[in-house]
Amino acid sequence: NTTHHAQQWGRVAMTQGPRLLEIKRSFLNHVRNAKLRVWFCTAYFAPSRKLRTALCKAAARGVDVRVLIPGEITDNQMARYLAQHYYLKLLGNGVRIYEYQPRFLHTKLVLCDEWVSLGSCNVDRWNFLWNLDANQEINDSEFSTQTINMFEQDFSNSREILFSEWRNRPLFSRIKIAF
Repeated sequence: NTTHHAQQWGRVAMTQGPRLLEIKRSFLNHVRNAKLRVWFCTAYFAPSRKLRTALCKAAARGVDVRVLIPGEITDNQMARYLAQHYYLKLLGNGVRIYEYQPRFLHTKLVLCDEWVSLGSCNVDRWNFLWNLDANQEINDSEFSTQTINMFEQDFSNSREILFSEWRNRPLFSRIKIAF
């Protein structure tokens, strides 16, 4: 499914329950091979153990790993608490986490160096098990530069969660997330 148009290479990757996991395989492969950056944005952050491990290992290699997810303005508060369940370990391993502030964020976008994947997949374990999703993958320096600019704008409208603050958050916050 590779197409070539004006020096831009693209491919459609799909996920259809446990039978077809191309988006998951492609994403993990790109995270594991990233040299400069792994930035991803998702509305619902419930990463598999393999994905968490890949993100932490990328950060340990010196890759700039960032996760952008919705802040307090969300359509699913329980999904937000679930996402926050993973913060401490990710932050402690060098992954930077940003919560978008202005409005609900429903983007599904991944950037690994010059490779970009965007579409309907949240890159979470439920998506991979149950949903039919498709993402457009583009490997192009000009497109990735535009994606970096968009991410940087979104990061500037976000609150970065810092490890020291998260580790010392109030007991009530810890209980909500544990529940």
